[in-house]
Amino acid sequence: MRVTRALAAAVAAGAMVVSLAGCDDKEQAGTSQAGDERPGKDRAGEDRTGEEEAGSGDEESAALGQRNGGATSDLPGGLTTRQKLMLDNLPESGAVMAAGEYLQRFTTCEQYSIDPADTRYYPMDEEFDESWGVRFRGTCNDAGDSYIRVFWTGTDGMKTFQEAYRADIAERVKKSPSAGIDGGFAIGRDFAVIAPDPDSVRQLSSSFLLVLNCNPNFEPVGDMSTAPAQVDGCVLTDDFTD
Repeated sequence: MRVTRALAAAVAAGAMVVSLAGCDDKEQAGTSQAGDERPGKDRAGEDRTGEEEAGSGDEESAALGQRNGGATSDLPGGLTTRQKLMLDNLPESGAVMAAGEYLQRFTTCEQYSIDPADTRYYPMDEEFDESWGVRFRGTCNDAGDSYIRVFWTGTDGMKTFQEAYRADIAERVKKSPSAGIDGGFAIGRDFAVIAPDPDSVRQLSSSFLLVLNCNPNFEPVGDMSTAPAQVDGCVLTDDFTD
């Protein structure tokens, strides 16, 4: 089911960039390093639910955003007004604990933990941490008896994360053209989230996070929009699905 985000209202209101009160990396000492999907499936284990500065002049990325539903550019750098607003409002947490606190503003996210020994992590998450650019992991309980999982990359690791997801989807599309067609992660500037519960996905649609979609067959519907991701072949979209 497709969910219309509260971002549409933010477009009209001209919402400001979301900044989170975070702590520096020193505060994250002792936390677990993060991970997500394994080859052949999303790091979440299933098909569930970037930062490029607006106005960067990256023509290829701008063209990619327009291909998947972006309107004709009306700003320097090839971005539309809506695309610029989408990118400008991507949340940046600054720390894995702050990322969890941010999610708690929008979703049921109880007993948030960054303990590396927490049994709610996927068993093989840690194996993929480094190759996905993930430095810390967090997890919490949602209202649907499942777990929201947070993967903190820092802004310098987000491109690596997107590259790893694109490569994973490319391999899966060889077997199934619809692999990852609804996207796999909701992402901010320095963290990614997987929320398996449909209600949590619906709640995240108002969080200013965007869905990372790297399936070449993806096309947004209705009034949904796309904006350039950090890597070619992927887009960020406000098209949330469950």
